[in-house]
Amino acid sequence: MEALLNYPTHFSLDEQREESLTPRDEVTRTLAVSQMDVAAAALARLWQELGFGPPAPLLILSSKYATQPDQHQPRLLDRAVASGQRRKRVRFGQIDRWQRLAAPPYAYGIAQAPISGPLLKANLLHGASIYDRKTVPGALSGWFRYDFTSGWSALSVMFAPDDDGDARTLIAIPDGCQDEWLAFLRSLGELHNSLLHQKRKARIEILGDGHHIEEVIRKTTFDDVILPDEILEQVASQRRIFSTDTLARYARLGIPRMRKVLLIGPPGTGKTTLLKAEAAAHVRSGGLVFYVFASRKENRSWEQLAYALHQAALSKLPTLILVEDFEMFVSDAEDPQRVLNTLDGVETPDNPKGTLLLATSNAPEKIDPRIKDRPGRIDLLVEVGLVEREDLVVRFLQRFLGVAYREEEHALLAATFLKQTGSHIREVCLLGSIHALDQGRADISREDLQWAHETLMHGRALAGEFGRCDPPPAKKRGQFFGGNKGK
Repeated sequence: MEALLNYPTHFSLDEQREESLTPRDEVTRTLAVSQMDVAAAALARLWQELGFGPPAPLLILSSKYATQPDQHQPRLLDRAVASGQRRKRVRFGQIDRWQRLAAPPYAYGIAQAPISGPLLKANLLHGASIYDRKTVPGALSGWFRYDFTSGWSALSVMFAPDDDGDARTLIAIPDGCQDEWLAFLRSLGELHNSLLHQKRKARIEILGDGHHIEEVIRKTTFDDVILPDEILEQVASQRRIFSTDTLARYARLGIPRMRKVLLIGPPGTGKTTLLKAEAAAHVRSGGLVFYVFASRKENRSWEQLAYALHQAALSKLPTLILVEDFEMFVSDAEDPQRVLNTLDGVETPDNPKGTLLLATSNAPEKIDPRIKDRPGRIDLLVEVGLVEREDLVVRFLQRFLGVAYREEEHALLAATFLKQTGSHIREVCLLGSIHALDQGRADISREDLQWAHETLMHGRALAGEFGRCDPPPAKKRGQFFGGNKGK
Protein backbone atom coordinates (compact mmCIF):
# COMPACT_ATOMS: atom_id res chain seq x y z
CA MET A 1 0.00 0.00 0.00
CA GLU A 2 1.29 3.46 -0.80
CA ALA A 3 0.48 6.69 1.03
CA LEU A 4 1.00 10.25 -0.17
CA LEU A 5 2.88 12.06 2.56
CA ASN A 6 4.32 15.54 2.93
CA TYR A 7 7.72 14.17 3.68
CA PRO A 8 10.84 16.30 4.35
CA THR A 9 13.61 15.50 1.89
CA HIS A 10 16.24 15.65 4.67
CA PHE A 11 14.56 12.83 6.70
CA SER A 12 17.36 11.04 8.51
CA LEU A 13 18.11 9.13 11.68
CA ASP A 14 21.09 11.41 12.26
CA GLU A 15 19.73 13.91 14.81
CA GLN A 16 22.79 16.15 14.56
CA ARG A 17 22.25 16.60 10.86
CA GLU A 18 18.62 17.55 11.44
CA GLU A 19 19.59 20.16 14.04
CA SER A 20 22.18 21.72 11.71
CA LEU A 21 19.61 22.46 9.04
CA THR A 22 17.83 25.81 9.05
CA PRO A 23 14.21 26.32 7.97
CA ARG A 24 15.58 27.91 4.79
CA ASP A 25 17.31 24.59 3.98
CA GLU A 26 14.15 22.54 4.40
CA VAL A 27 12.38 21.77 1.16
CA THR A 28 9.17 19.81 1.60
CA ARG A 29 7.79 17.88 -1.31
CA THR A 30 5.11 15.24 -1.78
CA LEU A 31 6.42 11.71 -2.20
CA ALA A 32 4.75 8.33 -2.66
CA VAL A 33 6.16 6.36 0.26
CA SER A 34 5.22 2.76 1.02
CA GLN A 35 4.01 1.84 4.50
CA MET A 36 6.86 -0.65 4.71
CA ASP A 37 9.51 2.01 4.05
CA VAL A 38 8.07 4.39 6.63
CA ALA A 39 7.69 1.64 9.23
CA ALA A 40 11.24 0.41 8.64
CA ALA A 41 12.66 3.90 9.13
CA ALA A 42 10.50 4.39 12.22
CA LEU A 43 11.60 1.07 13.71
CA ALA A 44 15.26 1.94 13.23
CA ARG A 45 14.74 5.37 14.82
CA LEU A 46 12.75 3.92 17.73
CA TRP A 47 15.53 1.39 18.24
CA GLN A 48 18.01 4.22 18.82
CA GLU A 49 15.64 6.20 21.04
CA LEU A 50 15.11 3.22 23.35
CA GLY A 51 18.86 2.82 23.69
CA PHE A 52 19.13 -0.57 21.97
CA GLY A 53 21.94 0.48 19.61
CA PRO A 54 24.22 1.22 17.83
CA PRO A 55 24.71 -0.83 15.81
CA ALA A 56 21.57 -0.62 13.71
CA PRO A 57 19.21 -3.60 14.02
CA LEU A 58 18.45 -6.29 11.51
CA LEU A 59 15.06 -5.55 9.93
CA ILE A 60 13.20 -8.72 8.94
CA LEU A 61 9.99 -8.82 6.92
CA SER A 62 7.53 -11.67 7.45
CA SER A 63 6.50 -13.96 4.61
CA LYS A 64 3.80 -12.55 2.36
CA TYR A 65 1.47 -15.43 3.17
CA ALA A 66 2.39 -16.03 6.82
CA THR A 67 -0.48 -16.70 9.16
CA GLN A 68 -1.20 -14.12 11.85
CA PRO A 69 2.00 -14.11 13.92
CA ASP A 70 2.08 -15.62 17.40
CA GLN A 71 4.39 -12.83 18.64
CA HIS A 72 1.43 -10.44 18.30
CA GLN A 73 -1.00 -12.69 20.17
CA PRO A 74 -1.22 -11.38 23.77
CA ARG A 75 -2.66 -14.61 25.13
CA LEU A 76 0.34 -16.62 23.93
CA LEU A 77 2.86 -13.98 25.04
CA ASP A 78 1.41 -13.99 28.57
CA ARG A 79 1.69 -17.77 28.65
CA ALA A 80 5.31 -17.58 27.46
CA VAL A 81 6.24 -15.11 30.23
CA ALA A 82 4.50 -17.21 32.90
CA SER A 83 6.16 -20.38 31.60
CA GLY A 84 9.59 -18.75 31.80
CA GLN A 85 8.98 -17.59 35.37
CA ARG A 86 8.22 -21.17 36.41
CA ARG A 87 11.33 -22.54 34.72
CA LYS A 88 14.40 -23.03 36.93
CA ARG A 89 16.89 -22.83 34.08
CA VAL A 90 16.87 -20.11 31.45
CA ARG A 91 15.83 -21.46 28.08
CA PHE A 92 17.34 -20.30 24.79
CA GLY A 93 14.91 -17.72 23.42
CA GLN A 94 13.11 -17.23 26.76
CA ILE A 95 11.15 -13.98 27.04
CA ASP A 96 11.16 -12.04 30.31
CA ARG A 97 8.45 -9.47 29.50
CA TRP A 98 6.65 -7.79 26.63
CA GLN A 99 4.62 -4.64 26.11
CA ARG A 100 2.63 -2.91 23.40
CA LEU A 101 4.13 0.49 22.58
CA ALA A 102 2.41 3.62 21.35
CA ALA A 103 3.05 4.22 17.67
CA PRO A 104 5.92 6.75 17.37
CA PRO A 105 4.84 10.10 15.89
CA TYR A 106 7.23 9.72 12.98
CA ALA A 107 5.37 6.54 11.92
CA TYR A 108 2.65 8.80 10.48
CA GLY A 109 -0.19 6.79 12.00
CA ILE A 110 0.94 3.38 10.70
CA ALA A 111 -0.37 0.61 12.99
CA GLN A 112 -1.46 3.23 15.51
CA ALA A 113 -4.82 1.67 16.42
CA PRO A 114 -4.80 -1.81 18.04
CA ILE A 115 -6.73 -3.69 15.35
CA SER A 116 -7.00 -7.44 15.80
CA GLY A 117 -7.55 -10.00 13.13
CA PRO A 118 -10.97 -11.68 12.90
CA LEU A 119 -12.38 -13.29 16.04
CA LEU A 120 -10.90 -16.76 16.43
CA LYS A 121 -12.06 -20.01 17.91
CA ALA A 122 -10.57 -20.88 21.29
CA ASN A 123 -7.77 -22.76 19.49
CA LEU A 124 -6.45 -19.38 18.18
CA LEU A 125 -6.28 -20.86 14.70
CA HIS A 126 -9.58 -20.67 12.86
CA GLY A 127 -12.08 -17.92 12.36
CA ALA A 128 -15.01 -18.07 14.74
CA SER A 129 -18.60 -18.50 13.61
CA ILE A 130 -21.75 -17.20 15.24
CA TYR A 131 -22.17 -20.61 16.88
CA ASP A 132 -18.81 -20.58 18.71
CA ARG A 133 -18.19 -19.77 22.36
CA LYS A 134 -15.06 -18.66 24.23
CA THR A 135 -13.80 -16.85 21.15
CA VAL A 136 -10.67 -14.69 21.31
CA PRO A 137 -9.38 -11.76 19.24
CA GLY A 138 -6.81 -12.51 16.58
CA ALA A 139 -3.23 -11.23 16.61
CA LEU A 140 -3.05 -7.54 17.48
CA SER A 141 -1.63 -4.96 15.09
CA GLY A 142 0.70 -2.33 16.48
CA TRP A 143 4.19 -1.80 17.89
CA PHE A 144 5.52 -4.41 20.33
CA ARG A 145 8.63 -4.64 22.49
CA TYR A 146 10.10 -7.92 23.74
CA ASP A 147 12.76 -8.19 26.48
CA PHE A 148 14.62 -11.48 26.71
CA THR A 149 16.03 -13.11 29.82
CA SER A 150 19.49 -13.29 28.24
CA GLY A 151 19.66 -9.47 28.16
CA TRP A 152 18.62 -8.26 24.70
CA SER A 153 15.45 -6.72 23.28
CA ALA A 154 13.53 -6.76 20.01
CA LEU A 155 10.84 -4.68 18.34
CA SER A 156 8.04 -5.66 15.99
CA VAL A 157 5.30 -3.86 14.13
CA MET A 158 2.29 -5.65 12.66
CA PHE A 159 0.23 -3.85 10.05
CA ALA A 160 -3.54 -4.06 10.17
CA PRO A 161 -4.89 -7.14 8.33
CA ASP A 162 -5.82 -6.49 4.70
CA ASP A 163 -9.13 -7.37 3.07
CA ASP A 164 -8.03 -11.01 2.76
CA GLY A 165 -7.10 -11.24 6.46
CA ASP A 166 -3.34 -11.27 5.78
CA ALA A 167 -1.20 -9.28 8.19
CA ARG A 168 2.51 -8.68 7.64
CA THR A 169 5.09 -7.91 10.32
CA LEU A 170 8.42 -6.10 10.36
CA ILE A 171 10.85 -7.17 13.08
CA ALA A 172 13.96 -5.45 14.47
CA ILE A 173 16.50 -7.61 16.32
CA PRO A 174 20.21 -7.26 17.15
CA ASP A 175 22.55 -8.79 14.61
CA GLY A 176 23.61 -12.15 16.03
CA CYS A 177 20.35 -12.82 17.89
CA GLN A 178 18.41 -14.25 14.97
CA ASP A 179 18.78 -17.86 16.16
CA GLU A 180 17.44 -16.98 19.59
CA TRP A 181 14.56 -15.05 18.00
CA LEU A 182 13.65 -18.17 16.01
CA ALA A 183 13.84 -20.21 19.22
CA PHE A 184 11.42 -17.72 20.80
CA LEU A 185 9.01 -18.12 17.86
CA ARG A 186 9.33 -21.88 18.16
CA SER A 187 8.46 -21.74 21.87
CA LEU A 188 5.35 -19.70 21.03
CA GLY A 189 4.45 -22.31 18.44
CA GLU A 190 4.85 -25.05 21.03
CA LEU A 191 2.54 -23.20 23.42
CA HIS A 192 0.04 -22.78 20.61
CA ASN A 193 0.22 -26.45 19.75
CA SER A 194 -0.27 -27.45 23.37
CA LEU A 195 -3.57 -25.55 23.22
CA LEU A 196 -4.44 -27.21 19.96
CA HIS A 197 -3.51 -30.80 20.70
CA GLN A 198 -6.56 -31.80 22.72
CA LYS A 199 -8.90 -29.59 20.71
CA ARG A 200 -7.70 -31.08 17.42
CA LYS A 201 -8.66 -34.67 18.14
CA ALA A 202 -11.44 -35.80 15.79
CA ARG A 203 -11.46 -32.39 14.07
CA ILE A 204 -11.81 -31.41 10.43
CA GLU A 205 -9.92 -28.23 9.62
CA ILE A 206 -10.76 -26.55 6.32
CA LEU A 207 -8.12 -24.45 4.59
CA GLY A 208 -9.54 -22.27 1.82
CA ASP A 209 -13.04 -21.44 0.66
CA GLY A 210 -14.89 -24.60 1.61
CA HIS A 211 -16.14 -24.30 5.19
CA HIS A 212 -19.52 -25.70 4.12
CA ILE A 213 -18.00 -29.09 3.41
CA GLU A 214 -17.35 -30.25 6.98
CA GLU A 215 -20.92 -31.44 7.57
CA VAL A 216 -20.94 -33.22 4.20
CA ILE A 217 -17.73 -35.06 5.09
CA ARG A 218 -19.00 -36.21 8.46
CA LYS A 219 -22.10 -37.73 6.83
CA THR A 220 -20.16 -39.62 4.13
CA THR A 221 -19.70 -43.38 4.55
CA PHE A 222 -18.12 -46.09 2.44
CA ASP A 223 -21.65 -47.09 1.41
CA ASP A 224 -21.50 -43.95 -0.77
CA VAL A 225 -18.32 -45.18 -2.49
CA ILE A 226 -18.89 -47.44 -5.50
CA LEU A 227 -15.48 -48.50 -6.73
CA PRO A 228 -13.70 -51.82 -7.41
CA ASP A 229 -12.50 -53.56 -4.25
CA GLU A 230 -8.89 -53.49 -5.43
CA ILE A 231 -8.90 -49.69 -5.50
CA LEU A 232 -10.43 -49.47 -2.04
CA GLU A 233 -7.88 -51.96 -0.72
CA GLN A 234 -4.97 -50.07 -2.27
CA VAL A 235 -5.97 -46.85 -0.58
CA ALA A 236 -6.93 -48.52 2.71
CA SER A 237 -3.51 -50.17 2.94
CA GLN A 238 -1.87 -46.74 3.13
CA ARG A 239 -3.51 -46.17 6.52
CA ARG A 240 -0.84 -48.45 7.91
CA ILE A 241 1.30 -45.32 8.24
CA PHE A 242 -0.66 -44.74 11.46
CA SER A 243 0.21 -48.16 12.94
CA THR A 244 2.82 -48.39 15.68
CA ASP A 245 4.94 -50.93 13.78
CA THR A 246 5.08 -48.85 10.60
CA LEU A 247 5.90 -45.65 12.48
CA ALA A 248 8.71 -47.43 14.30
CA ARG A 249 10.12 -48.77 11.03
CA TYR A 250 10.14 -45.32 9.45
CA ALA A 251 11.83 -43.88 12.55
CA ARG A 252 14.57 -46.55 12.46
CA LEU A 253 15.27 -45.67 8.82
CA GLY A 254 15.28 -41.95 9.54
CA ILE A 255 12.47 -41.37 7.02
CA PRO A 256 9.72 -38.78 7.65
CA ARG A 257 6.55 -40.63 8.69
CA MET A 258 4.37 -39.58 5.79
CA ARG A 259 2.66 -41.34 2.85
CA LYS A 260 1.46 -39.55 -0.31
CA VAL A 261 -1.20 -41.10 -2.54
CA LEU A 262 -2.46 -39.61 -5.81
CA LEU A 263 -5.78 -40.71 -7.32
CA ILE A 264 -5.93 -39.98 -11.05
CA GLY A 265 -8.73 -40.30 -13.57
CA PRO A 266 -11.44 -38.35 -15.39
CA PRO A 267 -13.97 -36.22 -13.50
CA GLY A 268 -16.96 -38.00 -12.02
CA THR A 269 -15.34 -41.35 -11.28
CA GLY A 270 -15.68 -41.19 -7.48
CA LYS A 271 -12.31 -39.85 -6.37
CA THR A 272 -13.74 -37.05 -4.23
CA THR A 273 -16.34 -39.30 -2.62
CA LEU A 274 -13.56 -41.70 -1.62
CA LEU A 275 -11.62 -38.83 -0.04
CA LYS A 276 -14.64 -37.77 2.00
CA ALA A 277 -15.33 -41.33 3.17
CA GLU A 278 -11.70 -41.73 4.25
CA ALA A 279 -11.91 -38.41 6.12
CA ALA A 280 -15.11 -39.36 7.94
CA ALA A 281 -13.62 -42.68 9.02
CA HIS A 282 -10.41 -41.00 10.19
CA VAL A 283 -12.33 -38.48 12.30
CA ARG A 284 -14.41 -41.23 13.90
CA SER A 285 -11.14 -42.89 14.95
CA GLY A 286 -10.04 -39.66 16.70
CA GLY A 287 -7.61 -38.41 14.06
CA LEU A 288 -7.09 -34.92 12.63
CA VAL A 289 -8.18 -34.06 9.08
CA PHE A 290 -7.11 -31.13 6.91
CA TYR A 291 -9.16 -30.48 3.77
CA VAL A 292 -7.19 -28.03 1.62
CA PHE A 293 -8.86 -26.08 -1.18
CA ALA A 294 -6.98 -24.37 -3.99
CA SER A 295 -6.77 -20.62 -3.53
CA ARG A 296 -7.84 -17.96 -5.99
CA LYS A 297 -4.76 -15.95 -5.01
CA GLU A 298 -1.55 -16.53 -6.93
CA ASN A 299 1.06 -18.66 -5.13
CA ARG A 300 -1.31 -19.23 -2.19
CA SER A 301 -2.42 -22.82 -2.90
CA TRP A 302 0.99 -24.38 -2.27
CA GLU A 303 1.48 -22.22 0.82
CA GLN A 304 -1.78 -23.59 2.26
CA LEU A 305 -0.78 -27.18 1.55
CA ALA A 306 2.71 -26.67 3.01
CA TYR A 307 1.08 -25.12 6.08
CA ALA A 308 -1.17 -28.19 6.49
CA LEU A 309 1.83 -30.54 6.20
CA HIS A 310 3.74 -28.66 8.88
CA GLN A 311 0.71 -28.35 11.16
CA ALA A 312 0.20 -32.10 10.86
CA ALA A 313 3.71 -32.66 12.19
CA LEU A 314 3.22 -30.18 15.03
CA SER A 315 -0.12 -31.67 16.04
CA LYS A 316 1.44 -35.03 16.96
CA LEU A 317 -1.86 -36.63 15.98
CA PRO A 318 -2.56 -39.17 13.21
CA THR A 319 -3.33 -36.72 10.40
CA LEU A 320 -5.07 -37.11 7.06
CA ILE A 321 -4.61 -34.31 4.51
CA LEU A 322 -7.02 -34.18 1.56
CA VAL A 323 -6.37 -32.22 -1.63
CA GLU A 324 -8.39 -32.03 -4.84
CA ASP A 325 -6.84 -30.94 -8.15
CA PHE A 326 -3.32 -31.60 -6.89
CA GLU A 327 -1.79 -30.20 -10.09
CA MET A 328 -3.02 -26.72 -9.11
CA PHE A 329 -1.06 -26.84 -5.85
CA VAL A 330 2.31 -28.04 -7.05
CA SER A 331 2.35 -25.72 -10.08
CA ASP A 332 1.37 -22.74 -7.93
CA ALA A 333 4.50 -22.33 -5.83
CA GLU A 334 6.94 -19.46 -6.32
CA ASP A 335 9.82 -21.83 -5.54
CA PRO A 336 9.38 -25.24 -7.30
CA GLN A 337 12.45 -26.63 -5.54
CA ARG A 338 10.76 -26.05 -2.20
CA VAL A 339 7.88 -28.25 -3.35
CA LEU A 340 10.31 -31.09 -4.07
CA ASN A 341 12.13 -30.59 -0.77
CA THR A 342 8.86 -30.57 1.19
CA LEU A 343 7.38 -33.66 -0.43
CA ASP A 344 10.58 -35.70 -0.13
CA GLY A 345 13.69 -33.89 0.97
CA VAL A 346 15.31 -31.72 3.59
CA GLU A 347 12.09 -29.82 4.37
CA THR A 348 9.74 -32.80 4.71
CA PRO A 349 7.78 -32.44 7.98
CA ASP A 350 7.92 -35.49 10.24
CA ASN A 351 4.82 -36.29 12.27
CA PRO A 352 5.61 -38.84 15.02
CA LYS A 353 2.01 -40.09 14.74
CA GLY A 354 2.02 -40.26 10.94
CA THR A 355 0.61 -38.18 8.08
CA LEU A 356 -1.28 -39.49 5.05
CA LEU A 357 -1.75 -37.15 2.07
CA LEU A 358 -4.59 -38.21 -0.24
CA ALA A 359 -4.79 -36.12 -3.41
CA THR A 360 -6.74 -36.26 -6.65
CA SER A 361 -6.03 -35.05 -10.17
CA ASN A 362 -8.10 -34.98 -13.35
CA ALA A 363 -5.05 -33.78 -15.29
CA PRO A 364 -1.95 -35.66 -14.06
CA GLU A 365 -0.08 -34.70 -17.24
CA LYS A 366 0.16 -31.16 -15.79
CA ILE A 367 2.13 -32.38 -12.78
CA ASP A 368 5.90 -31.97 -12.93
CA PRO A 369 7.43 -35.40 -13.74
CA ARG A 370 9.92 -34.84 -10.91
CA ILE A 371 6.92 -35.11 -8.57
CA LYS A 372 4.64 -37.56 -10.35
CA ASP A 373 7.28 -40.07 -11.49
CA ARG A 374 9.67 -39.95 -8.55
CA PRO A 375 9.02 -42.61 -5.86
CA GLY A 376 8.97 -40.92 -2.48
CA ARG A 377 7.43 -37.67 -3.66
CA ILE A 378 4.33 -39.57 -4.65
CA ASP A 379 4.37 -43.01 -3.03
CA LEU A 380 1.39 -44.51 -4.84
CA LEU A 381 -0.58 -43.60 -7.97
CA VAL A 382 -4.04 -45.15 -8.20
CA GLU A 383 -6.11 -44.89 -11.37
CA VAL A 384 -9.83 -44.42 -10.78
CA GLY A 385 -11.33 -44.88 -14.21
CA LEU A 386 -14.63 -45.56 -15.97
CA VAL A 387 -17.09 -48.19 -14.80
CA GLU A 388 -15.94 -51.48 -16.33
CA ARG A 389 -18.14 -54.07 -14.57
CA GLU A 390 -21.87 -54.67 -14.71
CA ASP A 391 -22.12 -55.44 -11.00
CA LEU A 392 -20.82 -51.91 -10.26
CA VAL A 393 -23.39 -50.45 -12.66
CA VAL A 394 -26.12 -52.30 -10.76
CA ARG A 395 -24.83 -50.87 -7.47
CA PHE A 396 -25.02 -47.35 -8.94
CA LEU A 397 -28.60 -47.97 -10.11
CA GLN A 398 -29.59 -49.29 -6.69
CA ARG A 399 -27.93 -46.32 -4.98
CA PHE A 400 -29.51 -43.57 -7.08
CA LEU A 401 -32.90 -45.11 -7.85
CA GLY A 402 -33.44 -46.13 -4.23
CA VAL A 403 -36.83 -47.67 -3.60
CA ALA A 404 -37.70 -47.22 -7.30
CA TYR A 405 -35.08 -49.79 -8.33
CA ARG A 406 -36.46 -53.07 -9.72
CA GLU A 407 -34.02 -55.84 -10.57
CA GLU A 408 -36.08 -57.33 -13.43
CA GLU A 409 -36.62 -53.89 -14.99
CA HIS A 410 -33.35 -52.02 -14.55
CA ALA A 411 -30.52 -54.57 -14.32
CA LEU A 412 -30.97 -55.37 -18.01
CA LEU A 413 -29.53 -51.94 -18.81
CA ALA A 414 -26.23 -52.56 -16.98
CA ALA A 415 -24.27 -53.28 -20.16
CA THR A 416 -25.51 -50.01 -21.70
CA PHE A 417 -23.74 -47.95 -19.04
CA LEU A 418 -20.33 -49.61 -19.21
CA LYS A 419 -17.39 -47.32 -20.05
CA GLN A 420 -19.23 -44.41 -18.39
CA THR A 421 -18.44 -42.51 -15.19
CA GLY A 422 -20.35 -42.98 -11.98
CA SER A 423 -21.55 -39.38 -12.24
CA HIS A 424 -23.08 -40.17 -15.67
CA ILE A 425 -25.08 -43.05 -14.21
CA ARG A 426 -26.24 -40.81 -11.37
CA GLU A 427 -27.47 -38.20 -13.86
CA VAL A 428 -29.22 -40.89 -15.91
CA CYS A 429 -31.16 -41.93 -12.80
CA LEU A 430 -32.08 -38.33 -11.92
CA LEU A 431 -33.05 -37.33 -15.47
CA GLY A 432 -34.98 -40.58 -15.92
CA SER A 433 -36.89 -39.85 -12.71
CA ILE A 434 -37.81 -36.38 -13.98
CA HIS A 435 -38.92 -37.83 -17.32
CA ALA A 436 -41.22 -40.32 -15.58
CA LEU A 437 -42.78 -37.53 -13.50
CA ASP A 438 -43.33 -35.48 -16.66
CA GLN A 439 -45.25 -38.45 -18.03
CA GLY A 440 -47.40 -38.59 -14.90
CA ARG A 441 -45.86 -41.83 -13.60
CA ALA A 442 -44.38 -42.57 -10.20
CA ASP A 443 -42.47 -45.63 -11.39
CA ILE A 444 -39.26 -45.32 -13.41
CA SER A 445 -39.12 -47.60 -16.42
CA ARG A 446 -36.22 -49.00 -18.38
CA GLU A 447 -37.30 -46.74 -21.26
CA ASP A 448 -36.99 -43.67 -19.01
CA LEU A 449 -33.39 -44.54 -18.24
CA GLN A 450 -32.61 -45.34 -21.86
CA TRP A 451 -34.06 -41.98 -22.94
CA ALA A 452 -32.06 -40.16 -20.26
CA HIS A 453 -28.85 -41.91 -21.32
CA GLU A 454 -29.33 -41.02 -25.00
CA THR A 455 -30.24 -37.42 -24.15
CA LEU A 456 -27.10 -36.96 -22.06
CA MET A 457 -24.88 -38.60 -24.67
CA HIS A 458 -26.37 -36.40 -27.41
CA GLY A 459 -25.68 -33.28 -25.34
CA ARG A 460 -22.09 -34.33 -24.74
CA ALA A 461 -21.62 -34.95 -28.46
CA LEU A 462 -22.91 -31.48 -29.29
CA ALA A 463 -20.65 -29.90 -26.69
CA GLY A 464 -17.69 -31.75 -28.18
CA GLU A 465 -18.17 -30.35 -31.67
CA PHE A 466 -15.48 -27.72 -32.00
CA GLY A 467 -16.77 -24.37 -33.19
CA ARG A 468 -20.45 -25.30 -33.12
CA CYS A 469 -21.27 -22.43 -30.79
CA ASP A 470 -19.09 -19.84 -32.52
CA PRO A 471 -20.96 -16.76 -33.81
CA PRO A 472 -21.70 -16.64 -37.57
CA PRO A 473 -19.18 -14.76 -39.73
CA ALA A 474 -19.86 -11.06 -40.22
CA LYS A 475 -21.51 -10.13 -43.52
CA LYS A 476 -19.89 -7.73 -45.89
CA ARG A 477 -20.33 -4.13 -44.84
CA GLY A 478 -21.77 -3.14 -48.23
CA GLN A 479 -24.83 -5.33 -47.72
CA PHE A 480 -25.83 -3.19 -44.72
CA PHE A 481 -24.90 0.26 -45.96
CA GLY A 482 -26.26 0.22 -49.45
CA GLY A 483 -23.13 -0.95 -51.22
CA ASN A 484 -23.35 -3.68 -53.87
CA LYS A 485 -27.15 -3.67 -53.88
CA GLY A 486 -28.67 -6.26 -56.08
CA LYS A 487 -25.50 -8.28 -56.29
